[in-house]
Amino acid sequence: MAIAEVIKFEGPQDALVWKFPVEDFNATSQLIVDETHEALLVVNGQAADLFTAGRRTLSVPNIPIARKLIEIPTGGNSPFPCKVFFINKVHQMDLLWGTQGPIALEDPLYDIFMHVMANGSMSVSVDNSRKFILKMVGFRDNFNNNELIAKFRGIISSHVKDCISKIMINGMLSYFMMNAHLFELSGVVKERLDTVFEEYGIRIEYFNMETIEVPEADYKKVSEAKERRTSRMIEGYTWQEERQMMIAEKFAGNEGTMGNVGGAVGGFMMGGAMGGSIVDIARNALDPEKVPTGKPPKDAGGTHPRPGQGPGSIDVNDFFKPKTAEPTKPQSAGGGDKCPKCGADLPENAKFCLSCGERIQRDDGLITCPNCGSRVQKGKFCLECGYRFPVSNTCPKCGARLPEGAKFCLECGERL
Repeated sequence: MAIAEVIKFEGPQDALVWKFPVEDFNATSQLIVDETHEALLVVNGQAADLFTAGRRTLSVPNIPIARKLIEIPTGGNSPFPCKVFFINKVHQMDLLWGTQGPIALEDPLYDIFMHVMANGSMSVSVDNSRKFILKMVGFRDNFNNNELIAKFRGIISSHVKDCISKIMINGMLSYFMMNAHLFELSGVVKERLDTVFEEYGIRIEYFNMETIEVPEADYKKVSEAKERRTSRMIEGYTWQEERQMMIAEKFAGNEGTMGNVGGAVGGFMMGGAMGGSIVDIARNALDPEKVPTGKPPKDAGGTHPRPGQGPGSIDVNDFFKPKTAEPTKPQSAGGGDKCPKCGADLPENAKFCLSCGERIQRDDGLITCPNCGSRVQKGKFCLECGYRFPVSNTCPKCGARLPEGAKFCLECGERL
């Protein structure tokens, strides 16, 4: 039986954990630990004493926990069995990670579905050697960086995907906005992962999202939408900026559940005038206390509203949709939804009375854009494509062009 007289690290330099090959020592064996490692003694399958840098003799006073697990005579060269694991405390640099599969998301600014992927690098170090051995490594002979990343790949991917989804959807940050602030967003994602890695005795020294990318076809769609928005320069401001102004006003006026997020997003759109940085927006988007997670309340009819449409809340998905007026129901003199001729009840949005055949005249306050054909509110510009309506020679109801001197619209018959 070989008795180790000197126990020291002799394994690969990149090993996170290395087990000393000899398991029989005596009360005069020397344990040498360098400044880059810690040594853990394991006795009868139990993690016993942990040693930091220095040179020690494995005598009874120097191994108090192990002495309780095994009988070690107080003098002489009495042998005893024990395993020694060396744990590397050096920062493990440039460990690569990536999301496993794309995330299907709708860009909140351009209303385009994209398949988002992310990758980057990270640096970690062992913070709690005992916890790291017991929860991550086990009592195996070797453990390296590749095995560490393999164990955490799924955890990193799921958390990064969850963070990106919530930041884009709840924080309403576009794909281009995310890519422009990778450094700040990396810090926010690191805060989420810190608590996960801490459970395994590991500290994240830095976490870096190097790219957030989409397939070429998705990128082309978003780029085209971005170019269309840029081309809509009208009287010194863009159509999108006009929409953002309305969104910011809608956010600022809401004091419901999403009020905090709204204030931050509105402030960002207004150039910071209302406060809220990218980091604030991202943290608010990930904060479960500031984003509704419970079931939405039922309305009077027993149906469930969409998330964010309960009392005192708003639906963030409606902010980038063209604002249209609610259709006006035809009403009789009594104020009900009835036929003005025979008084019969009418189905919703009916164009003719089912009883007498009377044509129901409805004025929903909308006009048809001659450029894109969308039904939008009356105004100077189309809220769907940004087209500027001509001041004259245009029907105020349907938007169709009119010949000179026309008294009625040729398209809808509107009296001018």
